[in-house]
Amino acid sequence: MERQNAALVLAARGLLAPTLVLVAVAGCAGQAAMTDEEKLARVEEMVEEVERRFPEVEAVTVEEVGRLLETGSVVLVDARAPREREISWIPGSITSEEFEQDPDRYAELTVVAYCTIGHRSSEYAKRQNEEGRPVLNLRGSLLSWAHAGAPLVGPDGPTNRLHVYGETWNLAPARYETIW
Repeated sequence: MERQNAALVLAARGLLAPTLVLVAVAGCAGQAAMTDEEKLARVEEMVEEVERRFPEVEAVTVEEVGRLLETGSVVLVDARAPREREISWIPGSITSEEFEQDPDRYAELTVVAYCTIGHRSSEYAKRQNEEGRPVLNLRGSLLSWAHAGAPLVGPDGPTNRLHVYGETWNLAPARYETIW
């Protein structure tokens, strides 16, 4: 909204061409106007790009992680920045820093990293795998998790707030308050 207002002010002052105003306004409204189904389709497109960039990183789905959680055989590692983790996280997950302090502690578990869409967690998994620590990537990461209706928690307990890294990744279902 701030970008829309700024574009309109600049156009009114003659500092921005009218065509650019339309692009700026449409860009801001575009993802907000998308249905949840359209957002999920865009998430899938982005996930496929991540998988093309990291073919050596094995991914697991939200459903597979759910089964692993039921058996207690998984540890989820949040590969996001602290400012993102302050908003919300997957219940029971640990930070990448916590994992790296004592990776042997999790040697008997399936280790699954996540971020917003899977790019940073794929990078993280790739580094860990290169160091001899098997780490998988949560396919679609938090955006897939949210679209599947899986829970998030924040500092005060269950939440519908989600840090989506930036406007490009503002693809959470409508029931979420997104922050970037």
